[in-house]
Amino acid sequence: MNVLKQAARAVRREFLAGDLLTVFAALVLGVAVMTAVGTLVDRVTLALTSSAAEVLGGDLGVTGRQEIPASFADEAQRRGLQTTRLVSFPSVLFHGESSQMANIRGAGAGYPLRGELLVSKDAAGTQAQASSAPPPGQAYADPRLLDALGLRVGEQLEFGAGHLTITGVLRAEPDASGELMQLSPPLLVNRADIDRAGLLGPGSRASYRLMFAGTPQAIADLRAWLKPRASEYRLVGIEDTQRGMRAAFDRAGRFLALSALLAVLLSGVATALAANRFAMRRIDTVAVLRCLGARQRDILAMLSLQLLLTAIPACLVGIGLGMLAQEGLVQALGSLIPNRLPLPQATPALAGAGIGLVLLLGFGLPPLLRLRNVPPMRVLNRSFAAVPPSSLLVYAAALAATLALTVYATGNLVLAGWVLGGLAALAVVAMLLGLGLLAALRPIQHRLRGAWKLGLASLTRRRGLSVVQLVGLSLSLCALLLLAVVGPGLLGQWRDRLPVDTPNYFLMNIQPEQTEPVLQTLRSLGVEGAAVEPFSTGRLVAINDKPPLRGDRDPQDDGDGDNRPVNFSWRHAFPPANTLLQGKFWSADSTAPEASVEEGWAQRYQLKLGDRITLLLGEQQRSFTVTSIRKADWDSFRVNFFLLLNQGAVGDAPYNLISSFHLPPGNAPKLATLSRDYPNISVLDIDAILGRVREVIDQVAQAVQLVMGFSLLAGVLVLLAALQATAGERRYDSAVLRTLGARRGQLRGAVLVEFGALGLLAALLAVTAAAVIGAVVGQQAFEIALTPDWPRLLIGGAFGLALSLLAGWSGTRRILSTPPALALRTQ
Repeated sequence: MNVLKQAARAVRREFLAGDLLTVFAALVLGVAVMTAVGTLVDRVTLALTSSAAEVLGGDLGVTGRQEIPASFADEAQRRGLQTTRLVSFPSVLFHGESSQMANIRGAGAGYPLRGELLVSKDAAGTQAQASSAPPPGQAYADPRLLDALGLRVGEQLEFGAGHLTITGVLRAEPDASGELMQLSPPLLVNRADIDRAGLLGPGSRASYRLMFAGTPQAIADLRAWLKPRASEYRLVGIEDTQRGMRAAFDRAGRFLALSALLAVLLSGVATALAANRFAMRRIDTVAVLRCLGARQRDILAMLSLQLLLTAIPACLVGIGLGMLAQEGLVQALGSLIPNRLPLPQATPALAGAGIGLVLLLGFGLPPLLRLRNVPPMRVLNRSFAAVPPSSLLVYAAALAATLALTVYATGNLVLAGWVLGGLAALAVVAMLLGLGLLAALRPIQHRLRGAWKLGLASLTRRRGLSVVQLVGLSLSLCALLLLAVVGPGLLGQWRDRLPVDTPNYFLMNIQPEQTEPVLQTLRSLGVEGAAVEPFSTGRLVAINDKPPLRGDRDPQDDGDGDNRPVNFSWRHAFPPANTLLQGKFWSADSTAPEASVEEGWAQRYQLKLGDRITLLLGEQQRSFTVTSIRKADWDSFRVNFFLLLNQGAVGDAPYNLISSFHLPPGNAPKLATLSRDYPNISVLDIDAILGRVREVIDQVAQAVQLVMGFSLLAGVLVLLAALQATAGERRYDSAVLRTLGARRGQLRGAVLVEFGALGLLAALLAVTAAAVIGAVVGQQAFEIALTPDWPRLLIGGAFGLALSLLAGWSGTRRILSTPPALALRTQ
């Protein structure tokens, strides 16, 4: 027979009848969600990679906390490379009575080496033109800075002991975009003006950078020359650019991928249920074809082609829907996304289609393979109806598909194992609780009458499918509750648990002679008991007379691992906001060379009590013995250090001071007096940082909410697929009951009871799971005793109940309207 022609005819017929509609919808959903997330991740990755040199402002850079040696620039110029110097630091700027913390960026000749510096002549940003570093005496300002200070182009701005004229508005700046936590608006000035203003005093928190540009080979050769000579600095290549944005987006992308995975796996379950129903309804057809002489392989080919012809348009629709959805993700993620994204590529769309193929092969095809063993005698004797139980091939195919999808979504086999384990644990718990709750309904249903008895009996009689429906809806609803209720609850409770006097400002780079005047100024602003701690930077030379080896390398470290810089402080007494874990803190009158390390730092360097660490303090090398290990409460926002030394043994190490304090509401504008009197002091507003963190979390949450909408739809598909799987039996039960005198209203009531009970059980499971998971995550990950937001959780549970009722009602209307005689004849 013409297999393709028969399959094409059958697809149209079965699709209109609804047998393949659920398979189509599940494939569309799985392809759409993976296409959306895959396209977004691909576009951002391409944007970050293709613009790396422009973002860096060159091909290679050397950065550090001190001026880069001139010998580095001389060697680069000898090799035919272009060079330019940059320096950046935070400082408060003033204009009249207004003040604003700004990120001062001083550029030298030749800036920028790569990319474009776009500057406009007005705040509206019209006719932005490429430019170079501003000439001496001039500056380019960010629009936010102009608004905060009430400045206009052409006006003068106080800058140290002199003034600068604002001659342009910054629109695009190499080496400035993509800094996720850049809180202060930038001001670009000429490097010579910074030197004249005297803003880079001893201990300044400035960051210096020497940039290079040239041919790839020349850059590679220079990097090799610099590596052994720049141990006190950090080499930055194009692969290191936008590290903050890249790291944040990587986390967001992984979160989105894992969220999408839930929708895809639920789509797979829906596909398997719908394909199983499709196969069961083909039993008689297969038996007749076998009687007419059709070969097993032709029958299997025809049925497989029907699924394939369904999958092709499903993949196309899913790709289109996914492309639309990823635009929504771009809007939701906001500032996490680069400004200029490349056009979508074909690879994610093809990968989305591949997801559809995996769903089809792993979850849809195995039920059809079982039809090969349908006996021809089925036509004459319906006792031959049995399709053999699911073979090992069926389970192996579904498991392989699940593993493939998980590995693809996470990109990590180990992480995939954890994800599968977590999902499996949640599903098992939901299944066991569902079975237990269904068992508990049995003694209750016998005491009921009418629709209540019929509905609960139907639910417990189809226990297997009821549990599948329960698990699918519970997983989707639990994920949405975790996202919409528990996540914001964690952040809100974290903020709310902080005392009212939690420090909200930091002062850095205070010079020792400025201590008393600064404290007096703070007292005049209503700040009492401000803590002022010494702050010094040394170099970690050795641990137990061996070079230090750090287990988990931080890519932001300035050194290469050995002889690396380390910030430390010293005290006589045990610090507040710390807990002693091991050892004993030194006495106030001790002068022994002792050190106290924070547990995180101790773990990184595998330090234990009695170990000896050697530090370079200024020009002197000294050794200290670790006598205590403590845990710092970083959430207290008090000044804390990984390394504390005994004050009596420090000697004359160079240092400045750092302070944290709580500024009463309404006094922030008065803090400008301190910044004006002491321009070397950096003021850090913690509320601004928390606001930026919250913005990032909200952006990721909005994007995940969009993806979790697919999970919700997938859960509904699982419910509808399971409902369709029992449609024939429900139709027959309905016909028998109506023949025995049951009214249509009673049957409607039974349906509402059945699906209301199912939704209620799913809601209870989801609400309980969300509360437990939220409490565990809050305690283990955030050390927050999360109090569940029961009103919002219960509202979410009510939403799940309503969803179950709606799905059950809409799916059984046709069954209830089928005449009993027709239902009995077709059974």
